[in-house]
Amino acid sequence: MWLRHLHPANPRAPITSPGPSEILPHHPPPSVKSLYHVMLRGVNRDALFIENGDYARFLHALSLTKELSGCAVLAYCLMPNHAHLVLRVGDEPLSSVMKRLGVRYVGWFNRKYKRVGHLFQDRFKSKPVETDDYLGTVLRYVWKNPVAAGLVAAPEDYPWSSHSLTSGSELVDVDVLATLVPEEILNEKDLGPSVQPVTETRQTGRLVNTEARDLLRARYGVAQPEDFVRLSLSVQRRAIAELRTRSISYARIALATGLTKFQVQHVQATSAAVQ
Repeated sequence: MWLRHLHPANPRAPITSPGPSEILPHHPPPSVKSLYHVMLRGVNRDALFIENGDYARFLHALSLTKELSGCAVLAYCLMPNHAHLVLRVGDEPLSSVMKRLGVRYVGWFNRKYKRVGHLFQDRFKSKPVETDDYLGTVLRYVWKNPVAAGLVAAPEDYPWSSHSLTSGSELVDVDVLATLVPEEILNEKDLGPSVQPVTETRQTGRLVNTEARDLLRARYGVAQPEDFVRLSLSVQRRAIAELRTRSISYARIALATGLTKFQVQHVQATSAAVQ
């Protein structure tokens, strides 16, 4: 007598063997659906990067995170108080990837500047990049941030962005990016209309800053904020000290120099320490 596998709800109905798709959930291969646009912002809009070495250290931490997690770095742009990343994750989820990166950089930053507590506002913000067209939009947005913020005239002039990286980069997976984005987007110089940067936009519309800008232009030859960051640190200290003697607020100085309030305060503090 043959043994019958019976349906629990209907003993007379035989149970059919489940197909492969019913045994295991379907996991699609890695594709554009595993891409994310990630943003990190400084807590209270404070600076994430104060000196050039801070930017370099963050990229070093990102490189180590990439190696350990198996993610792909497709683009980045590091702004003074926030950072944009375009990542493709593998087996390790995005939350774990960002935890690795945060632990490495924040610990180093806090030790360097003798601070405690959180550096990033919340954890991080992310948005899935689910189409090729949207990936192109994200890349334009990320690379155009320094231009929209008035830091440089063109994306390729900004040193802390992946815009000008080509083949041979150990950090950015240019070959992967080339399979997802048309070549004309990667090579185009005009990245489209200006984007709204994720910066101190509320202050920009409220503060009139002509006094600080006029003084910087007349005394230090600073016509644009990007000119200020090219000054030596000693000249920056002297300029900020002079602005403060005229009772110009940190917020107004930040707007005139392209720095954040935290950076202005840090430069002034180091000036006092030197004196």
